[in-house]
Amino acid sequence: MKKIEMIKSHREFTEIIQKEKYIKNHDFSIYIRKGKYSYPHFGIAVSKKLGNAVTRNKLKRRMRMILDEWKKDLKYNEDYIIIMKESTKNLSFEEMRNSFLKLTSKRRENEKTK
Repeated sequence: MKKIEMIKSHREFTEIIQKEKYIKNHDFSIYIRKGKYSYPHFGIAVSKKLGNAVTRNKLKRRMRMILDEWKKDLKYNEDYIIIMKESTKNLSFEEMRNSFLKLTSKRRENEKTK
């Protein structure tokens, strides 16, 4: 994932989380905002409750790999904040990927019915 695709500022994180719609399951909460650019932006949040820095960074690396693989299926003009819940620390990479994909496919199905 390129640095230009990442949301880093605390102000932007809180703005998206407080004002925008979201989807969630047992492992993730994803906040979505209409973006300004022609490419998607991603922010990944992992709480300190999930473990030490090594564990949190491992989870973020896995999430970035999943996003790289599946961002072509996501809308290009949106910003995404992905918050990992405590249950994600016990998941394997495959389980994490499947949970994320189920959540994003559920969103696509909801959009098609609207």
